[in-house]
Amino acid sequence: MPAGVVRTRASGHSVMHKRTRESIRVATCAVVIAGCGWLVGGGRGASAEDARTKVEQLPELALPAAGAAAGAAPSAALPGPAFAAKGTELCVRCHRSEQSEWVDVATTKAWRHDAHSRAHLALSSDNPRTRAMEQSLGITAARTAACVACHTHPAGEPAIEEETDAVHAGISCETCHGAGSGYFEPHMEKRWRFLPTAEKEALGMHDLRNPVRKAENCLGCHLGDVPSGKIVTHAMYAAGHPPLPAFEMESFAAAMGPHWKRVWEKSPKVQAAAAAAGYHTEAAGELHRSLIGGLVAVRRTAAIVHDHAAVAEANPRAAAWPELSIYDCQACHHDLRVPSWRQEAGYGGLVPGRPSLVRWPRSLASVAFAQAGMPTDVDSLLGPFRDALNVRPFGTPAQVRGATVGPLERLDEAIKLLAAVRRDDTLGAKEHAILLALAAAGENTGDFESARQLAWPLVAAIGRDGAWPVETREALARRLSTELSLGFPQPAYPEPAATAKPFWQTSLSAAGTADMDLVHDAFRLPPARGR
Repeated sequence: MPAGVVRTRASGHSVMHKRTRESIRVATCAVVIAGCGWLVGGGRGASAEDARTKVEQLPELALPAAGAAAGAAPSAALPGPAFAAKGTELCVRCHRSEQSEWVDVATTKAWRHDAHSRAHLALSSDNPRTRAMEQSLGITAARTAACVACHTHPAGEPAIEEETDAVHAGISCETCHGAGSGYFEPHMEKRWRFLPTAEKEALGMHDLRNPVRKAENCLGCHLGDVPSGKIVTHAMYAAGHPPLPAFEMESFAAAMGPHWKRVWEKSPKVQAAAAAAGYHTEAAGELHRSLIGGLVAVRRTAAIVHDHAAVAEANPRAAAWPELSIYDCQACHHDLRVPSWRQEAGYGGLVPGRPSLVRWPRSLASVAFAQAGMPTDVDSLLGPFRDALNVRPFGTPAQVRGATVGPLERLDEAIKLLAAVRRDDTLGAKEHAILLALAAAGENTGDFESARQLAWPLVAAIGRDGAWPVETREALARRLSTELSLGFPQPAYPEPAATAKPFWQTSLSAAGTADMDLVHDAFRLPPARGR
């Protein structure tokens, strides 16, 4: 076993020892400041030595300030004062035990089987895929900023010396909820429960009950974020990094096993207190959160291209242009059958063969716009990007940056409208209308990943909707899940390790053999009773 790795008694998994954690901290510091370890490395793997060297060049690599250049539209990260991490071991002292109506064992009971908590294992050279990538790229994953950014907790967080049932060395509490020095003590007070989001954010807590904040938080890794260095590059994919599949926030969170309870899942006493306080941050329900997530995903695809263009324009030597991974992979990697559903779906006004922005969030975003009362063709909304890419493959950094402002304004307007919808007695009717809209969009979608993005929330909604008999609902959900390979491993991180193929691998094989006629048929719903 390589130096710097220890075997834990509690879980039987390899975790990184303090020496390796220290090297990760060096790399992570560089990535947070410089923007992206793979960008500063010029497209190759940036080792810790590369990162330390590039730190000396930070003024040259800094992203332009918001509004500093024509058409500037920065990533949606919220600036604020720096806070220090307290460490997961402090968090679990309360959240691992039953203490009141507010704190119970749900947190750590689910978290111990959550894939995030063990994401650091992907950085170990004990992992055959990681070892192959390291050899191909000439890196050490645990010392490479771009790997560390998504696979372990932030720099400055106390090291995990040994894993337990409740404490793991991967993505930590504070990775997602924010470094806790500002809110650690205040959040134990009763008044914290219903404080406005802005007040919590001011103390460093990411209010993940806010569906917009949650989507931004999750998509930072599951789609990408240039300023924080969370980008899987084309070189990384070529070396063996698994592809990032279409990501539907609510379905993925449910599959992981929620380590939280919604306000309406708590006791009547808690619900009454929330109502009396006018506490509204969770959106109306699951489908509204899914729609918001779809809009945020489109916004994030535009922001990734914009932010990379900003770095490339400011310092072409620091970031090669283009970075192929920030575009739609299927523009190049697709079957060559004629005729094909790809041809029938069209190219959204693009010259055939030109890569577009990532396509999979668009169908769900179109449904979201309609539900917000803003019927919008998302391909047309992204017309400024399309025009830039038609002038020249991948566009130029300046052209792409200038294409951002109009689309983002429309996206932000729709997000705001959907986030304002409240949970009330009309929720069932609203969800049924969204369900029908998802099914209609699925019947006409032109690609596999977009169809999955629609099917995940649709399957969940069918299970809750009483418009069809139970056996019909089960048959509809089963067919969609089969045609689109929607199933997740259960539990998300089983012990011992499962022998089944990983989720990303089954996704690839399913996409390659999908029959879109059968997919479209699976979205067709029978008449609903009493509707």
